[in-house]
Amino acid sequence: MQIDINVLLVEDEYINAWALANALKPHCTVRHAATRDEALYWIQREDFNFVLLDIHLGQFSEAGIEILPKIKLVQPNCKVIATTGYGSSKDEDRFLSIGFDAFYPKPVDEQRLIEEILGFKGRLEVA
Repeated sequence: MQIDINVLLVEDEYINAWALANALKPHCTVRHAATRDEALYWIQREDFNFVLLDIHLGQFSEAGIEILPKIKLVQPNCKVIATTGYGSSKDEDRFLSIGFDAFYPKPVDEQRLIEEILGFKGRLEVA
């Protein structure tokens, strides 16, 4: 059975969103949201397997952290991945401890991310 992977990319920096979306599109469907409000709009209207969630959105320094519980409430099976310019191991521990499923410092290692998404898709196809 063919499984389509649906990804919500929440990123306010156009060039970052463009680069990630172009890397992901050959492997999955990508919807882009540039603000926390857009992200919450899409989370309530479509089912996503993954949300790539920038921590710092516009003027809100930790908007990604703020909306994480709302995403998990609406779509509890969705994997939410923090993407951020914060890159220390302490930051990774912090984001994982508050409920993110994975952490990718910027610039995002696109190949590693694609491998994670394809691995998830493979597990779904076998099930």
